Amino acid sequence: MPATKTQSQTSALPAFDLGAKTLDAVSAIAETQQRVIGQLVELSSLAAADRLRSLGELQSAAAETARGILTPVSAREAFEEFRQDPIACYRKSLLATLDGTQRIVKLFETNAQMISRDTERLQGAAERTAKEIQDAVGTCANRLRELYATAS
Repeated sequence: MPATKTQSQTSALPAFDLGAKTLDAVSAIAETQQRVIGQLVELSSLAAADRLRSLGELQSAAAETARGILTPVSAREAFEEFRQDPIACYRKSLLATLDGTQRIVKLFETNAQMISRDTERLQGAAERTAKEIQDAVGTCANRLRELYATAS
């Protein structure tokens, strides 16, 4: 009877060792998944925060431009100004139109600069995230190699 017990114990040890290695492998994969998902969540939250900030800046710039272009003038004042000097009224209207066009072009330029800056910032964050994910997967692969290299 003791001989059979020793045989069953020795045959159970490789199965136990394989189970322990499998558990270690699953643990390594789960840890890697946690790191990868954490990095992706961090990247998406950074992108969302940048997006909201950019939208606020764009809205502010657009409101500023609209305020500058749309100066309210009462009909009575406009008529009186036209009656007194029609050429000056036309000149003022033309200058206001040109000024408004300049402001709109400036708004487009500002928007393009903001989008470019945000894109560069997001690209940098995406590159850092990709590096972190690559490191996590590499660490996991090395750990799995170590686990199963000793199994042979």
